[in-house]
Amino acid sequence: MSPRGVARLEPWIAAAGGMLALTASMLLPFHLGGGFGTWITAGFLTGGVLLGMASIVFAMRFPREGARMLRNWAVLGAAGFAVGGAGLLADVVERPIVTAETVAVVAVAVWWGAVWKRLEGESVGRWFGRFSLLCAASALAAVVGQLVWEPPAGAVPVRFAYVLWGPWGLWLALDLVRRPRRQGR
Repeated sequence: MSPRGVARLEPWIAAAGGMLALTASMLLPFHLGGGFGTWITAGFLTGGVLLGMASIVFAMRFPREGARMLRNWAVLGAAGFAVGGAGLLADVVERPIVTAETVAVVAVAVWWGAVWKRLEGESVGRWFGRFSLLCAASALAAVVGQLVWEPPAGAVPVRFAYVLWGPWGLWLALDLVRRPRRQGR
């Protein structure tokens, strides 16, 4: 496939990740009733991996000067998406990794904060940056909830941050469509 063909797929990767995460979020009430758990967690895991890939693609869209840290944060965010999705799957098979999920949510929140910081002064993507900051703040609020709240058995407050993946992924897809792809990566 030509580089131009790959560039056309990049927004679709983000959109697919966002749609899978959004669909899994909408199915969460069915999981509380005891059904669809494996399907929901598979949706989050697959969506998280796709959002991780799209995050790295997004970071590669910026020139090398001044974007090295953004690329590092993208890798951290990608790992956070993957570990978060894997944590949900681990919970379904009775091997909870809540501490790793909490760290993963912090990693994704830091990534979203880096996106906001990079897009702060741009005209293209400014709204995406602000939405990323809102997602980062909400994810960190879920972490605080995890640390200070005494949830009932089986409840994991930090997982509330996962419902942000879908909307953020769809907004990322839109930004990838609007943002020109750098030539000669």
